[in-house]
Amino acid sequence: MSVVVTDQGFAGDSAKEPIFDIDTSTQVTVLQDCWTRTRVHIHAENFSDGRIFTLARQLRLIGFTCVIRGVCDLLPDQFGMALHAGMDEVQISSQHAARCDEAAWLARRDWSVNSYQRRLRGK
Repeated sequence: MSVVVTDQGFAGDSAKEPIFDIDTSTQVTVLQDCWTRTRVHIHAENFSDGRIFTLARQLRLIGFTCVIRGVCDLLPDQFGMALHAGMDEVQISSQHAARCDEAAWLARRDWSVNSYQRRLRGK
Protein backbone atom coordinates (compact mmCIF):
# COMPACT_ATOMS: atom_id res chain seq x y z
CA MET A 1 0.00 0.00 0.00
CA SER A 2 1.15 3.53 -0.62
CA VAL A 3 0.31 7.12 0.22
CA VAL A 4 0.37 10.06 -2.16
CA VAL A 5 1.69 13.34 -0.76
CA THR A 6 0.56 16.57 -2.41
CA ASP A 7 0.97 20.19 -1.36
CA GLN A 8 -2.36 19.70 0.45
CA GLY A 9 -1.15 16.69 2.48
CA PHE A 10 -1.74 12.95 2.38
CA ALA A 11 -4.14 11.58 -0.21
CA GLY A 12 -5.13 8.31 -1.73
CA ASP A 13 -4.09 7.37 -5.23
CA SER A 14 -6.81 8.80 -7.45
CA ALA A 15 -4.88 8.64 -10.74
CA LYS A 16 -7.21 7.62 -13.55
CA GLU A 17 -5.06 8.58 -16.54
CA PRO A 18 -2.66 6.17 -18.25
CA ILE A 19 0.71 6.28 -16.54
CA PHE A 20 4.04 6.57 -18.32
CA ASP A 21 6.64 5.08 -15.96
CA ILE A 22 10.31 5.99 -16.10
CA ASP A 23 13.10 5.53 -13.60
CA THR A 24 16.23 7.42 -12.72
CA SER A 25 18.30 5.48 -15.27
CA THR A 26 16.18 6.99 -18.07
CA GLN A 27 18.20 9.07 -20.50
CA VAL A 28 17.15 12.70 -20.96
CA THR A 29 16.63 12.04 -24.69
CA VAL A 30 13.75 9.66 -23.83
CA LEU A 31 11.85 12.47 -22.11
CA GLN A 32 10.55 13.61 -25.49
CA ASP A 33 8.41 10.43 -25.42
CA CYS A 34 6.59 11.89 -22.40
CA TRP A 35 5.37 14.90 -24.37
CA THR A 36 2.04 13.33 -25.35
CA ARG A 37 1.38 11.72 -21.96
CA THR A 38 -0.95 13.06 -19.28
CA ARG A 39 0.89 11.56 -16.31
CA VAL A 40 4.52 10.57 -15.75
CA HIS A 41 5.76 8.64 -12.72
CA ILE A 42 9.47 8.81 -12.01
CA HIS A 43 10.68 5.87 -9.89
CA ALA A 44 13.79 5.99 -7.73
CA GLU A 45 15.28 3.24 -5.58
CA ASN A 46 15.93 5.47 -2.58
CA PHE A 47 15.80 9.04 -1.34
CA SER A 48 19.47 9.70 -2.07
CA ASP A 49 19.05 9.37 -5.85
CA GLY A 50 18.95 13.02 -6.90
CA ARG A 51 18.28 12.12 -10.54
CA ILE A 52 14.56 12.02 -9.67
CA PHE A 53 14.71 15.81 -9.23
CA THR A 54 16.73 16.29 -12.41
CA LEU A 55 14.27 14.31 -14.53
CA ALA A 56 11.29 16.22 -13.14
CA ARG A 57 13.03 19.52 -13.84
CA GLN A 58 13.99 18.45 -17.36
CA LEU A 59 10.39 17.47 -18.10
CA ARG A 60 9.22 20.94 -17.06
CA LEU A 61 11.97 22.62 -19.07
CA ILE A 62 10.87 20.86 -22.28
CA GLY A 63 7.34 22.10 -21.67
CA PHE A 64 5.60 19.12 -20.05
CA THR A 65 2.57 20.55 -18.23
CA CYS A 66 0.76 17.46 -16.98
CA VAL A 67 1.16 15.53 -13.71
CA ILE A 68 4.60 14.39 -12.56
CA ARG A 69 4.73 12.02 -9.60
CA GLY A 70 7.91 10.99 -7.84
CA VAL A 71 7.66 7.39 -6.65
CA CYS A 72 10.18 7.00 -3.87
CA ASP A 73 10.37 7.17 -0.11
CA LEU A 74 11.69 10.73 -0.15
CA LEU A 75 12.21 12.46 3.16
CA PRO A 76 9.90 15.26 4.24
CA ASP A 77 12.90 17.61 4.06
CA GLN A 78 13.10 16.87 0.33
CA PHE A 79 9.42 17.55 -0.38
CA GLY A 80 9.74 21.28 -1.03
CA MET A 81 12.59 20.64 -3.43
CA ALA A 82 10.53 17.97 -5.22
CA LEU A 83 7.74 20.51 -5.74
CA HIS A 84 10.25 23.15 -6.81
CA ALA A 85 11.82 20.72 -9.31
CA GLY A 86 8.43 20.23 -10.94
CA MET A 87 6.81 17.26 -9.24
CA ASP A 88 3.13 17.62 -8.43
CA GLU A 89 3.05 14.77 -5.94
CA VAL A 90 5.17 12.11 -4.30
CA GLN A 91 4.17 8.52 -3.68
CA ILE A 92 5.61 6.92 -0.54
CA SER A 93 5.07 3.58 1.15
CA SER A 94 2.50 3.39 3.94
CA GLN A 95 5.29 2.32 6.32
CA HIS A 96 7.23 5.47 5.47
CA ALA A 97 4.08 7.57 5.92
CA ALA A 98 3.68 6.11 9.42
CA ARG A 99 7.24 7.21 10.30
CA CYS A 100 6.97 10.66 8.69
CA ASP A 101 3.58 12.08 9.52
CA GLU A 102 1.60 14.48 7.36
CA ALA A 103 2.52 17.53 9.46
CA ALA A 104 6.22 16.98 8.71
CA TRP A 105 5.51 16.96 4.96
CA LEU A 106 3.31 20.05 5.07
CA ALA A 107 5.89 21.95 7.12
CA ARG A 108 8.42 21.43 4.30
CA ARG A 109 6.26 22.42 1.30
CA ASP A 110 8.06 25.69 0.70
CA TRP A 111 11.69 24.78 0.16
CA SER A 112 12.92 28.37 0.26
CA VAL A 113 11.59 28.97 3.78
CA ASN A 114 13.70 26.14 5.15
CA SER A 115 16.80 26.71 3.06
CA TYR A 116 20.24 26.87 4.56
CA GLN A 117 21.01 30.13 2.77
CA ARG A 118 17.88 31.79 4.11
CA ARG A 119 18.81 30.84 7.68
CA LEU A 120 22.30 32.27 7.18
CA ARG A 121 20.84 35.58 5.95
CA GLY A 122 18.62 35.71 9.02
CA LYS A 123 15.42 36.08 6.97
